[in-house]
Amino acid sequence: MTTGTPPPGPQGGRKDHLRADGFTLIELIAVIIILAILALVATSGSGTLGGSEKARAAEVRGQLRFVQLRAMKTGAVWGVRFTASTYWAFNGTDPTLEGAYLTLPGENNATITLASKDITAMTLPSGPPYTIFFDGFGIPYTSYTSASVNTKLQNPAAIGIWAGGANATLTITPETGYVP
Repeated sequence: MTTGTPPPGPQGGRKDHLRADGFTLIELIAVIIILAILALVATSGSGTLGGSEKARAAEVRGQLRFVQLRAMKTGAVWGVRFTASTYWAFNGTDPTLEGAYLTLPGENNATITLASKDITAMTLPSGPPYTIFFDGFGIPYTSYTSASVNTKLQNPAAIGIWAGGANATLTITPETGYVP
């Protein structure tokens, strides 16, 4: 039996013995989180450049949907009329009858000017003026004189909105009137 001192172990104790060259799982997760935050900051800056036209388009989309729902709720014809510089909602078949104008939610006036919404211009399917009617079922029409004299929207109607130097497009779907 030999006596003596045991052979020398690794310097620094057990921790150094278990650690191999490379990164720990915690270090990798920390680096991934930091990279994700940097990527989010880098991409969010470019998203604000096109925000104005998206906000205006969302507002007009909501107003079109409101008018369509109003028609469905009342069972009457409602519509929206667009001109070169204004638009308004109305009840009935005559978009020029000021007594039938509807002040939309969040608005102070029944007639909305594009300039007050920071909209530079609108491109319309035809016109201006361009009028879209909704019947009591929410079906869109391009003209509506009476229940028997009308013209259903045949093709998707694209309304372009220019704001903040960029544009967005709203499309009114035939038969359903859905505006995605």
